[in-house]
Amino acid sequence: MNLFELVAVINFPIILGWIFKQLKLFPDRDVAVLRRFVIKVSVPFLIFRNLYNADVSEFGQMLPSVTSLVLILVLTTVFVYLIRRLSSDDPLVSNSFCIGSFVGNYSYLGWGVLFYFYGESGFTRGVFFSMFFWPVVLMTGFTMIYFLSGRPTDKSSRGKILSALRSNALPPVVSALSAMVLNYAGVKIPLWLTKSIESLAGITIPSILFTVGLSFSLIADKKMVKPVALGTLVRTILGIMIGIIAVAVVSVLFPGVDTTTKKVVLMESVMPTAATSPLFADFIDSDKEVISGIITASTLFALVTLPLWYTLIERWSWL
Repeated sequence: MNLFELVAVINFPIILGWIFKQLKLFPDRDVAVLRRFVIKVSVPFLIFRNLYNADVSEFGQMLPSVTSLVLILVLTTVFVYLIRRLSSDDPLVSNSFCIGSFVGNYSYLGWGVLFYFYGESGFTRGVFFSMFFWPVVLMTGFTMIYFLSGRPTDKSSRGKILSALRSNALPPVVSALSAMVLNYAGVKIPLWLTKSIESLAGITIPSILFTVGLSFSLIADKKMVKPVALGTLVRTILGIMIGIIAVAVVSVLFPGVDTTTKKVVLMESVMPTAATSPLFADFIDSDKEVISGIITASTLFALVTLPLWYTLIERWSWL
């Protein structure tokens, strides 16, 4: 497929989800159930299918990918913290800007985009990149909140953190590790199980993109314009600078890092805001409408910028 066709394939389920939302065919409670099903059921099967069938030689790209995730999250968190006053003088709004800008949609939307742009090989790198998404995001997010609020998390907050970690991090990590072990050991799984895994895995990418469309919430408010615009700029444009730094560092640390991994890291660095960002709003004074605005605006803007970044990255000879 050419670039136009790739963009059409990615955007079609997103637009379809938005249309269903406008027609009120999916109430909010149904959207939440669908999203949980995708994250906790079909995504682990997709990860298993991909890594079980992957070339074992690709497993060497896991460490550079995970290192890139840590670098990008740490650098982005520091960056948004330092420029937060540009979004607003109101701490409530600047806190929201930080929460809505520090982490990208690396796994949920990112996997769908990487799958269509780079195929199974790109998706494998995407899984490696975001395998430890939750532990790293929680660590960087709550460190940022500590500096924003000046107070450590209390006992009940730590309980919520551990609950989120168990609920969201365990299924994909267990699925990835078990698939890699079985693949490396050459263990053959029964045909009926292979077909079952294929059927569940096959619905994942379209479902992810469909629920992205269902999540769009267009709210116009003057106080949101500046922080939303700045957050969108950080996530979809300025993030490439941090991506380039991450690629440069891992290229030195891991001489065996391949071109596909570098491209995936750069694409991940310009993903829009993660839909999980509002989780952090419960632990600090913030405006959830601003955070939702950054999520929606950056995702809509990314539908245009991601194909442009893909085209540009493909032409970068230094990779």
